[in-house]
Amino acid sequence: MRKAALMALLFVAACGTGDNVVVGGIPESTLTPFVDFNTVNSVISGRAMLFDGNGEATGTESEVVLISDRPNLCAKLAAQRDYFRNPQELHRTLILYLPGTDHLGTFLPGRLGDEGTGSEIVAADPAKRDACIQATGKPVAPFPNVLTGYISLRDWSEAAGGEAAGTFNLLFAPPQPLTSDNGFPFYGKFKTTVCTTLNGTLLPAATP
Repeated sequence: MRKAALMALLFVAACGTGDNVVVGGIPESTLTPFVDFNTVNSVISGRAMLFDGNGEATGTESEVVLISDRPNLCAKLAAQRDYFRNPQELHRTLILYLPGTDHLGTFLPGRLGDEGTGSEIVAADPAKRDACIQATGKPVAPFPNVLTGYISLRDWSEAAGGEAAGTFNLLFAPPQPLTSDNGFPFYGKFKTTVCTTLNGTLLPAATP
């Protein structure tokens, strides 16, 4: 990724409307499409069991927030549980993971007591699927967050018709074999709609 493109992206502010704002950007690569959230069409949340690379449940539950440019994401995930691991359409989704402890506050990736806090950006393009498989062995190459920043949660519900609300400020690393000198900062706020059928989705997307 060229340094000039990265510098230009420092000035990109990708905004949703109302209560949902995401600021940040990542240039297009051989494995991933250009990433921004100028259009936010789904902001959902719920509780989900996490899965390992073989699709087996790990026994760990997470409170999950998903911000995506695709509409009707809750229904899409119910219809295709491996949506983030086996992409069938172009999409960009920022996924926030929080401990499944049902409490509010500010959570820091890597901090003792905040285990399970993290994030990833899944930027998938079926046209780049073969290149992804050749480079990584998998159809998609998510951007993981590094151990810095925070996710703040001021409201959380898992009931139909409920919502979650909060803010985040995180730094993301490129997937191997891509590189970046400084990573990719993203920050913003969210107010979700509860997705009661989220559990069963194969999360996280980046798996060993």
